[in-house]
Amino acid sequence: MDLILLIAAACLLSISYIMALTVAAVDPICRNIIYVHIPAAVSSLACFCILFIASIQFLRKKQMLWDNISAASAELALMFTAVLNATGMIFAKAEWGLWWTPSPRLISSVILLFLCATYLLLRASIIDPRRRGLLCAVFGIIAFVDVPIVLASARFTRDIHQPGFGFQTSWQYAALVMGISGAFVLLALLIRFRVSTLELGNKCTEITKE
Repeated sequence: MDLILLIAAACLLSISYIMALTVAAVDPICRNIIYVHIPAAVSSLACFCILFIASIQFLRKKQMLWDNISAASAELALMFTAVLNATGMIFAKAEWGLWWTPSPRLISSVILLFLCATYLLLRASIIDPRRRGLLCAVFGIIAFVDVPIVLASARFTRDIHQPGFGFQTSWQYAALVMGISGAFVLLALLIRFRVSTLELGNKCTEITKE
């Protein structure tokens, strides 16, 4: 199953990037980083949604599985959010000559990155699994508040982004859909793998205590 997911993710992402450089290329060429930027953005927000749901479930059921899912989603949120902000800065520099500007859209995006880092630092600082799970679940729910802020600021606030930017051909839309689909499959695979390793770590800890 894992191998199938890995092959599917690799195929979807490879096709998306090949199309982005050929039939789905955006003019000027610097804009083609959007095929990495948007899938990273969607995946980042998806990770925060998973973190939010898993945190609520842990508070309800007190099952370590949900805490492991929360931890895995937070780690991947950090990765995807870092890619989101990095590619956004590269796009901005190439398009408008500025690496960054203090607009609500960009500030809320950077806050996502700091929330991920803070969550993971909180996990690393607490030894007791139950106490760690409870505190991190509360923080994960609070951190989710920034997600609708990011979405609202992207839709309703003006900054250096061009409000009329959009794709012109069906090839471009197809390449973007494949990129997002590939990122989602990769996300599912990585969460599955990370949860498995966390569960194995928990079992080893229990055996050591015995």
